Amino acid sequence: MSAPIRIGVVGAGAVVVHGHVPSLQAIPGVQVTAICDTNLARAQEAATKFNIPHAFADYHDLIARDDIDAITVAVPNALHAPVAIAALNMGKHVLCEKPLATSVADGEAMVAAAEKAGKVLAINMSNRPRPEVVLLREMVQAGRFGTITYAYGRLLRRHGIPGYGSWFTRKELAGGGATMDIGVHMLDMVYWILGFPPVSAVRGEIQAVHGPHERGLGGWGADRVTGGVFDVDDLAAIHLRLANGGLVTIEVTWAIHARNEERIQFAGDRAGADYFPDLYGKDQPLRIFRVDDGVPVEIAPEVPKKEWAWAEGFRHFVDACRGTGQPVATGAEGLSILRLLDAAYRSAAAGSEIRFSSEAQNS
Repeated sequence: MSAPIRIGVVGAGAVVVHGHVPSLQAIPGVQVTAICDTNLARAQEAATKFNIPHAFADYHDLIARDDIDAITVAVPNALHAPVAIAALNMGKHVLCEKPLATSVADGEAMVAAAEKAGKVLAINMSNRPRPEVVLLREMVQAGRFGTITYAYGRLLRRHGIPGYGSWFTRKELAGGGATMDIGVHMLDMVYWILGFPPVSAVRGEIQAVHGPHERGLGGWGADRVTGGVFDVDDLAAIHLRLANGGLVTIEVTWAIHARNEERIQFAGDRAGADYFPDLYGKDQPLRIFRVDDGVPVEIAPEVPKKEWAWAEGFRHFVDACRGTGQPVATGAEGLSILRLLDAAYRSAAAGSEIRFSSEAQNS
């Protein structure tokens, strides 16, 4: 039997106690050795609950331990880079929550540190393993739709602003609002399904409609501060112009006067796909549209009944640490997404599209 993978967890918030630690402890041969949080009491509480031997307030103390092979990072976005880079420099593998970082420069530094150390840098893009997302990727990559000319992803939350006044709604710590929190997920899903094609231009339309008035608050994020700072966005539309002429549109909101909604569409020159549970129902949420012998047809393919396992990304990360697999999402892929998000913000600020070469995007 191979030696156990010993993991330290940086952060002790809700995503850690409900996600990271239980997911890791369910993997055979994994030991969660230490946990840290600037709120030491919270770290100690999690350590007691999950029988974790060591709790710290400073992540430097955690990553300095010789009995830790890898870490997971679930702290405010602005801290992803310093924590991950310090750990990589100490020879630890790293799984980081999305987004990769709050700036392209920080993301590039993280990827460079991983390459220099020869260690795994993975991003927890937890929606990729969803069965409908995997099926759509397989169909697109198999050429079932021909050349994709248009792709669309929409994720609306009516009351979804997390942790009002906490780091979630402060630009200096989060880097952005809905765009960086859920826009990164929707953009990553659609772009991954497409196979990361070169992008020639990005246009962003980004707004803060309800957040500044403390409306549309959600249940996520316990550290809510009434009357706190909200200087991020709560609505975004991102338009990508692909190098091959295709178009991609992503729409996300934290708060809107509309019902919650998720939709993913692909249209090619041979066929199209529409994933829309609100329209087609949860049992058969996907439709394929094509023309057979001149007759338009609509097909409801079977989406695998495999339960979406949020923990799958952690299993893949452990396999990558052992050298027996690949992470669900790599640091380099996270950097590609970050460059597109950065371009969307710059476009919104300038009021014009941002053009760049595929070489610059993927370098």
